[in-house]
This record gives sequence, C-alpha cells and structure tokens, in this order.
Amino acid sequence: MVYIVSFLLGFIFGIIPFSYLIGRIKGVDLKKVGSGNIGATNLSRSLGIQFFILGFILDGVKGLIPVLIAKALFSSGSMAAAGAIIGHIFNPFFGFKGGKGVSTTIGVAIGLIPRSFFISIIIWLGIYLITYLVSLASIIFAVVLPLVAITLQDGKPLDRIFAFIIALFIIYAHRTNIKRLLHRKEPKTIFWRKK
Repeated sequence: MVYIVSFLLGFIFGIIPFSYLIGRIKGVDLKKVGSGNIGATNLSRSLGIQFFILGFILDGVKGLIPVLIAKALFSSGSMAAAGAIIGHIFNPFFGFKGGKGVSTTIGVAIGLIPRSFFISIIIWLGIYLITYLVSLASIIFAVVLPLVAITLQDGKPLDRIFAFIIALFIIYAHRTNIKRLLHRKEPKTIFWRKK
C-alpha cells in the first residue's frame, strides 16, 4: 500500500503540464507548434529562453517535491519518482502522450541521487554546448546517470536500480528524436536565440 500511495503521489504531480499551461497563458498551443511536444524545449522554440527556464524549473519541481514528500513519509522516494516521470511522459490529459521527461527526471535525480545528478548534468551541458542538440544531450544524460550512481554508490540500492529504469523511459520517449539523429535531421536548439 505504501508503494501505491507513493506512486500515486508522484503521478498526480507528474501529470501537471506546466510548460503546456504556460504556453496557453501566452496564447500558444504547444501541441500545434514546433515539435508538438508539451515540454520545456518546445516551449523555448515557441516563446524564448525565459519561458524555457520557467517551464524547465516547474517540470523539475514536480519531480522533486513528491520524492521529498515520499522520503519524509515512507523513507523511500523511488516509487514517487516513478509516478512523476510516468505521469509526465504518459500524460492522460493528452492521450497518454506527454513530455520527454528530462526536466522531471532532473528533479527526481536531485531528490534521489544528488551527487550523480550534478556530475551527469555537467556532461549534459558539455554535450549540448558542443552540438546544440538537446535530445542527444538528454539521452546521454539519462544513460550516464545510473552509471555514475553505481560508481559512486549514490543513494539507496533501489534508487540506483531505478536510475536504470529512468534511462529506459527517457530513451523510449526520445525514440523519434533518435531516428532524426541517425538521419541527421534533428533540429538544433539555441536557447538564447531571440524570438
């Protein structure tokens, strides 16, 4: 029962489509512009870096908060983390199609395996600044995160196992991006470019 409650807690936070709501407030339907994705990267392409930052932070917070609550109540945040990420990627409000889950994963990682997060996000930044491909940087981030967690023995054993599951979800969510990357058709995103 504890695991179910923890998962549902994360899921409830995860399905809040912050970036989409920001877009709607500004008169933009993210489902109808850019990549059609409801996440922060598409928000950036439509409205600029200031809105990307806002959407990114809020999507991250919705991963962090349920993890912290679950850790305080149940001593483990892994199931809440699973709920938040699944809720974000498979959002029932959008036909079970949501965002890519990267910003929510960042919030989750800060709560579960903070040392691994900071190392992995530096790698993400390096890949992004070299390529300007958010998807490539995000996929590499997802793969590196559990490897670093295992190496550093960061978090609880269940947290480290969950980091591998996170990687699989992120890769799955980026399956269309992977196809475009392989065909060299993935668009570059330069966040500071003026709209």
